[in-house]
Amino acid sequence: MLAPLLGRCGLPTRASWGYLSVQPSRGQRFCMHTNRGIITQMLRLIDSTQHIQQYLGQFHPSQGKSLAVIALGPNSLSPPRTAVREQLEQLADSLAFLRRVGLFPVVVHGELDLDLPSISRVEGPSDQPNRLCRIRTTNYQLSALLEQQDVETRPISSGIFTSVSESDGTMSYHQGHVTDVATQGIKSAIHNGYIPVVAALGTSSAESRTYALDTHDAVAQLARVLQPLRSIFLVRDASPSSLSALIATSPAMHDLARELRPHASIMLGEATALRSTIFPDPALWTVLRNPRIVQSATSLQDFPSREALRTALQRHVISNGAIDINALLTQLETRDFIAYFDHDPISPAPEQTVNNLALVFTQASFPWQFAPSLPSGDAEAYAPRSMATSVEQHSIIGNISELALFSISHLDWHNGVAERFWDRIREDHVSLWGSMAETDPSLSWWLTRSSGRIKRQLEEKIYMWYGPVT
Repeated sequence: MLAPLLGRCGLPTRASWGYLSVQPSRGQRFCMHTNRGIITQMLRLIDSTQHIQQYLGQFHPSQGKSLAVIALGPNSLSPPRTAVREQLEQLADSLAFLRRVGLFPVVVHGELDLDLPSISRVEGPSDQPNRLCRIRTTNYQLSALLEQQDVETRPISSGIFTSVSESDGTMSYHQGHVTDVATQGIKSAIHNGYIPVVAALGTSSAESRTYALDTHDAVAQLARVLQPLRSIFLVRDASPSSLSALIATSPAMHDLARELRPHASIMLGEATALRSTIFPDPALWTVLRNPRIVQSATSLQDFPSREALRTALQRHVISNGAIDINALLTQLETRDFIAYFDHDPISPAPEQTVNNLALVFTQASFPWQFAPSLPSGDAEAYAPRSMATSVEQHSIIGNISELALFSISHLDWHNGVAERFWDRIREDHVSLWGSMAETDPSLSWWLTRSSGRIKRQLEEKIYMWYGPVT
């Protein structure tokens, strides 16, 4: 199971070790040592098979390059002049780790206290030129520090953000507001394997001025264009009260969350925990995701379009192959049903607007007229003690809703979307039954949520039910 992980991180698997008997060069020894360290760190983060599946699903090369846009502002590190350099060295190690395991970082920084005594600091409007100079100097110093840690970077101090002044037009302390983002420089750096280190500076051609930007606003605007897998805001204090106050006063984060793709996330936490963004730990990170509501439909006209429904069903056929789309669409025209789906209105392709889909037939019967404990020979019953007693006392199973389809994308299984759909379905249905193949990878997930189940040997299927079925 770990072989794909080892190969993805660049470490030879056991099958390829034979040709390593020759003495490696100094560069090869360094690479092997680095790879060995990367794998060791990954193994410390992985605590389940689900983590391995999540990693391979999100960071496999076939998924394209996964990006993490990281906000490094004046409040991201410990108080000024308190081991800042040590924190940045640790940050460099974390950035190198993320890049090696498939989450390519893009760093956006504001003014940092990197001990720049030669540049004066005077509060007020007269400090604006010095502030811009400090941010530019920080851009090159931060890049140089990362390079010293063998992290290849490309400092970018201009050309990314277009901005206008947020001031009232007077020559006061200017703060810029982002109006446009150009990503060519960032994409070029990524294409060549360099981590972009972007200064939060915006230019206005009309005013021939450069403005300092709010780091969080700059990252939010950049994330809208790049659509990264992770939008990471590093904070000095990750206590729940501090983060709640930050989120409440930052409309940019809420706006960004509504525009993210289903599998993307916004994360707030301390720089020391940056490595764990591969598998976000709720104890270390506050995670925001697209708050799309699970919608319901009771007729074909309730879907965004018939083509969007068909495309969603086709995705399920590709991953499952157990349904006839035309036959199912015919059933939806003649039977009572409730469908649950999440809608992506910003999708560039109208037929892709239905992301995940579940289908419940409300007037359905359990596959057998008699209790599941009665069939013999081809059935093996598995039921909790309370359920087994109930089944034995009643010989007839009444009509209960059938969960006929539960199609959640591979990435969303690991982002809480499946749980959200299941909770929504349970709100509308006291009892449900459904079936799946013994080899279905989601079987263990369903077994923990079922009230009982039986195995039909001839069909090689597991039938499960939730709630009272008598």
